[in-house]
Amino acid sequence: METSLGDYLIPAILAVSSLPAFVAARLMSRGRPRGAPVPPLALLMRLVGVAILAGALGLLWAGEDGTRRLAVIVAMVVAVNGLGLVLLFKLGRGRSGPR
Repeated sequence: METSLGDYLIPAILAVSSLPAFVAARLMSRGRPRGAPVPPLALLMRLVGVAILAGALGLLWAGEDGTRRLAVIVAMVVAVNGLGLVLLFKLGRGRSGPR
């Protein structure tokens, strides 16, 4: 089985697309005192970035196997969207005022 640059293109694009999640996590945790716990929202954003990176590695592992690719994509979509829902619930819980 011969590999080409195209085999690495989609996983590389996916890996690069995880960078905004890490940047957002860094911005959310900026300004806290040294040694203070990481804010929960920043931790969730880091987990989103890790889930996307894991998806990129999974696609690299899956190669041309369509069944593996589908399993990796479904797992990544479930993980990222689940973490996104947790993030939204945390944001909604922190709001004050009438709903």
